[in-house]
Amino acid sequence: MRYGIFSDVHSNLEALEAVLRALADDQVDRLLCAGDLVGYGADPLPCLERIRRAGVVSVCGNHEWAAIGKMPLDWFNEHARAAAEWTGRQLPESEQAYLADFPLVWKGEELTLVHGSLDEPEQFHYVFDPADAQACLQVQQTPVTFIGHTHVPGVYIIEEDSRVRFLRTSQWQLESGRKALVNVGSVGQPRDGDPRAAYCLYDTQTQVVEIRRVAYPIEQAQAKIRAAGLPEFLANRLAYGY
Repeated sequence: MRYGIFSDVHSNLEALEAVLRALADDQVDRLLCAGDLVGYGADPLPCLERIRRAGVVSVCGNHEWAAIGKMPLDWFNEHARAAAEWTGRQLPESEQAYLADFPLVWKGEELTLVHGSLDEPEQFHYVFDPADAQACLQVQQTPVTFIGHTHVPGVYIIEEDSRVRFLRTSQWQLESGRKALVNVGSVGQPRDGDPRAAYCLYDTQTQVVEIRRVAYPIEQAQAKIRAAGLPEFLANRLAYGY
């Protein structure tokens, strides 16, 4: 099985289309999303329609919950709060119900999918460092878990001495008996200094995980954000990948 896994689309249709085209070329068998399809960007409805059409299985992120009123907006900074309020106004009841049905955690035989961390997934804890990863790995029941949320791709692995290490690598071969936690980065708003959209491939036969990047027309996404009256900061940051 070849999985195509991505996260944090954030209503960026141009980035999403670029990733889906790349995944079609990669000939994956199944598409998974680790949440935050909406928020920040100007195309929530087109992105949701595209996700449906592609048959993507998604878990919910904090921006889904914010847009449909399932979490208080004081958890967000001013830019994210403005985008969440705007996004909520764009979503008809049918789309809000669609997002409300997303599970917090999706688990298959070979992998687990969650937006933040598996420990208290409803709290959307960030995994920023090995200590955060350890809390997730302790409750992980599959060999590998895929997450998003921080928008920074990389792999957390458990060493032989039981310590957790973070690898900023684009490719990693999973080892039998050693759990791994993979952050797939962000499609629509990367924050690792690379503005290209990020996505992940996982081949269960070779046990290879690979983070890939694809360019997209950033200027088009920026123009839509400005035209929608969303904060200028949300448009500007796309060009820098932070």
